[in-house]
Amino acid sequence: MSAAAQQPAAPRTPEQDRAAWRALIWTAVPVIATLALRASLHGHAGEAMQGPHGTLQPLREAAQAASAGQALWLASRPFILSAAALLALWLAGRQALRRCGWQRLRPAALALWLLLWLAAAAWLVASHLNRTGRSAQPAQTAQVLLVREIAPTSRGPGGAEVYVQTGPGAPALRVLAEGRAMSDFPQNSAVTLRPWRGRWWGRWATVERAGEN
Repeated sequence: MSAAAQQPAAPRTPEQDRAAWRALIWTAVPVIATLALRASLHGHAGEAMQGPHGTLQPLREAAQAASAGQALWLASRPFILSAAALLALWLAGRQALRRCGWQRLRPAALALWLLLWLAAAAWLVASHLNRTGRSAQPAQTAQVLLVREIAPTSRGPGGAEVYVQTGPGAPALRVLAEGRAMSDFPQNSAVTLRPWRGRWWGRWATVERAGEN
């Protein structure tokens, strides 16, 4: 065994220990703070989602596929795009690490980490203000195009997802009727759609059979 291999590793200096603790704090505190903010806002989310005619659900335009291949692409597109973005970030980070080394990249990586969690916290606040600032829109009569069952999960009781059209040539919309059965919305029947618009973006609604309330 060589003499170099027998030499013990140099002990860590107090300054190195303090630097390691600072790095740990700056890494963990943004995550904890953002999760605490999310839990705090989540406690008010239930009240913000209640409308005079029931729980408001996201109102989205229904994607229409002309073929089975297009339907498969629409279903898998979010996963594919997310995986491609993560792969690109990983390759870019690996290349930068090889060229510059961790010591030179560490300040930039820490700053990027902080900005990431700051952006997440800002998004949580903006999303909460957007929901609480919703305004009701005039009720509309719509026709049921189709309906499918949504099974209950740990995040919600499920119900019937209703696809509707508000008029000839209008885009198809979909909204969840929470806790309702598919039989409550026969195909081609008339329903009342009560839409709400967010303070800055997004739409929500409740849907019920025409004349139900």
